[in-house]
Amino acid sequence: MLAKFFTVCIILGQLNAAEILNSTNCGSRYGCFYNPKNCDSDQCEFVAKWRQIDSQVEFIIAAKFKNLKQKWLAIGFSHDKLMGNDSVVACKYNTENDLKIHNYFNPGQIDPELIDSKDPSSGLSDIKIINDKGLLICSFKRDISKNIENFFDLNQNYYILMAKGDLEKDGLLTYHGGDKVISQNKIDVSIALEAKSVLISTNFVKIHAILMVIAWPFLSTIGILFARYYKPIFPNVKSCGVQFWFIIHRPFMISVCLLSLIGFGFIFSYKNWTWTSQSSVKNFAHSIVGLITILLSLIQPAMAIFRPDKLAENRPIFNWAHRLVGILAYAFSITAVFLGVNMFVKNYHWIGLTSWIIWLIILVVLLEVFNSRSSTDKVHEKTNEFKIDENKEPTMGFSKPMILIIHIALSLLWTLTMILAILEFI
Repeated sequence: MLAKFFTVCIILGQLNAAEILNSTNCGSRYGCFYNPKNCDSDQCEFVAKWRQIDSQVEFIIAAKFKNLKQKWLAIGFSHDKLMGNDSVVACKYNTENDLKIHNYFNPGQIDPELIDSKDPSSGLSDIKIINDKGLLICSFKRDISKNIENFFDLNQNYYILMAKGDLEKDGLLTYHGGDKVISQNKIDVSIALEAKSVLISTNFVKIHAILMVIAWPFLSTIGILFARYYKPIFPNVKSCGVQFWFIIHRPFMISVCLLSLIGFGFIFSYKNWTWTSQSSVKNFAHSIVGLITILLSLIQPAMAIFRPDKLAENRPIFNWAHRLVGILAYAFSITAVFLGVNMFVKNYHWIGLTSWIIWLIILVVLLEVFNSRSSTDKVHEKTNEFKIDENKEPTMGFSKPMILIIHIALSLLWTLTMILAILEFI
């Protein structure tokens, strides 16, 4: 064990940026790629070099950081161009005295698992790490093959991925967001060749997440509130015989369906029209819950097309079915949002999600209390045989409209906060 320790010990000062960024030996001594292509020391975001030495492959990876403190840099080997089910070697720069390179298997997009929890550097040797003016340079030798589960055999060809991000205090890797590149083709690391790299865009993922946040927590909540609690509002305002609450409810819920379908299209396109692997538990759960949400949201307008007349005998059945499907769709949507946030954004955004749920509970309780009081008042009037003016407009009092205004304001603020988080962390 002591010998193993000295084998993987960190040696500083034996690497330098000039040697790493020198591309003259690419295609002859080393296989490599640069991003951007042919970059110089001030422009290189990612650099990777490799060469086979007997039963190992030597890798030298480098990336530029604005503030090199608690950062990580990783190289991955993938069967496809998507994150998930990949072999990953991560270089961790916590402080100048806390430097590590660990070997991982990444089942999903975040939360990689150590290949060997007892020996995090299993399969790695000759580890060297240096900080050269904000350029993190990491060198190591990786065994071509090893009899360990999820240890990829480098005799096969893989897409090479590189990514970087922040390092948590406990050494965990945070999600890299848009800071990642991938080789254009699969690479044979036993051959010295100059490979092309391309930036991996997460724009479609961002669009998907933003559309879903707008559709469900924002639009659907308001649409449901009007249908459940605000039917008496503006009773004399009608359009083509349609009451005001329905004027709001219908376009909002149709927008939810449309935005959900568009968002589904964007994420499916990002995944190259393939379904998420079951080995990525969080991703798979998010995709299944999201799909159920979309299907339920499509059932709602389909049911509405065949809505019976108000006086029809089976109208109560429709009302309960419409309500039940709506509640299920909303519950699944919130679950999908939670799962999505868990995959990407930082821990403190759980505060935002939790506060949103707490507010929804408070909102529903308050509105149910108002509805209960309204029903009690009507019963009291009938019991005391008060004469009811049938031409008198229904009223909701002062507090109920104010609650709606407060909710819309808070909902806008919360939605904007989530959109900013999505743009920052995905």
